[in-house]
Formats: sequence, C-alpha cells, structure tokens
Amino acid sequence: MNNEWLSEKITYISALKNPSDAQKLLLELAQIQYRTPEQEKKLNALIKAEKAIDRANKQKIAVRKLLNAEKEAERKARTRHLIQLGALFEIANLDQRDPAELLGVLLKTAEIDPNDEKWAIWHKLGLDILENRKKGN
Repeated sequence: MNNEWLSEKITYISALKNPSDAQKLLLELAQIQYRTPEQEKKLNALIKAEKAIDRANKQKIAVRKLLNAEKEAERKARTRHLIQLGALFEIANLDQRDPAELLGVLLKTAEIDPNDEKWAIWHKLGLDILENRKKGN
C-alpha cells in the first residue's frame, strides 16, 4: 500500500511544474535505493506530511461539495421552474411568438388587480387544460 501510494505520488509530483521544496526532497529521497537511517526518517516524515495534505484536500473538497449542494439544488429548482413556464407558452401555442410581444402581454396582465375576477376565471381555465393534458386528451 505504502509503495503503491508512493509510486503514484512520485509520478504526480514529477508532473508538477513547481513542486514545493518538501516535494522535491521527497522525490530525491525516494529515488535513493539505499537510504541512511536519517534519510529514511526524513522520507517517512515527508510521506506522512504529503498524506496529511491529501487528507486535508479531500476534506476541503467534501466541504465545498456540501456548501455548493444547496446552491446547486436552488439552481436546478429554478431551471425546472423556468422550463415549466416555457412549456405553458407551448401549451398555449404562443411559443413561436416574438419574446417582446409575450413580455408586453405579461406586463399588461400584471397590471390587473390581483383581486379581479379575471384571475379566478383564468385559473379555472388553466386547471381544466392541465387536467385534460394529464388525462391524455
């Protein structure tokens, strides 16, 4: 396990453009076939430090994923909502209209008092259409 990890780490460090001084020393010591006890001690300390850095980086990634998960869920919910709104234009056969026209219609509709009975009529009409689509008509 240690030799496999070390081989992979040496390959990784060798590919770095700017390895740290500790990584350079780890490369040098790892290439020595017969190390002195002092060299072996340094190599083990460097390996331990690199493994700690690897663990810390994995934890940073995990924390970043946790923090971004909520944002990602919100983004997906927003995208889904916008797609559903777009589908309503398709159902109403308005999806080929000019976006400026549609925005104008929506802006004028938004000016209608929320308590106006038109909203209740439009709600019922919309529910009926959506129910019929669910039933496959």
